[in-house]
Amino acid sequence: MKPTFLLPALASIVFATQAQSGDLEIDITGFPTDDGMARIVLMNGPEEYAGKSPVTLTDTVPIVDGKARWVKSLPSGRYAVIAHHDGNSNDELDRPVFQLPVEAYGYSNRAWTSFGLPDFDETAFTVGEKASRQSITVRYNAIYSVGQMLLVAMAALAALFGGAMMARRWRSSAVSLAKGGGE
Repeated sequence: MKPTFLLPALASIVFATQAQSGDLEIDITGFPTDDGMARIVLMNGPEEYAGKSPVTLTDTVPIVDGKARWVKSLPSGRYAVIAHHDGNSNDELDRPVFQLPVEAYGYSNRAWTSFGLPDFDETAFTVGEKASRQSITVRYNAIYSVGQMLLVAMAALAALFGGAMMARRWRSSAVSLAKGGGE
């Protein structure tokens, strides 16, 4: 074989490979702290998104100033991403009660729901020859947020009523002393 024949064949293989992949750039914002890592779960198609087959890729990146950035070269396809704040670096979206997430999370295309997953079509995007960009804002589940507010409200009410009870006892003691009951 002559080397002049190999060069065009090699070039066509390289260009064919390049046409079948593209870069995906994801900017993730909304992290409450820089603790832990940003976790990215990449799914290729509705089967992976629905949990009927293993996901394409999971990865973690550091959080700096409440933001994370992830860039990856991927084969062409239709993808969806779920990102979350893995605050305790256990590689999981923590869901201790009723399967409600207690860590901030978000979806590609800025899709959102507090119950279950949004539809695949709401989160899906295409990676092709040109770079694809996604911006995801992580946030807490609405039910979890309301629960946290209720806990704070209950603590405030307990402190308020506890303080009122102490003031009542103090007044009662002061009145008793004033009437000569303390001798």
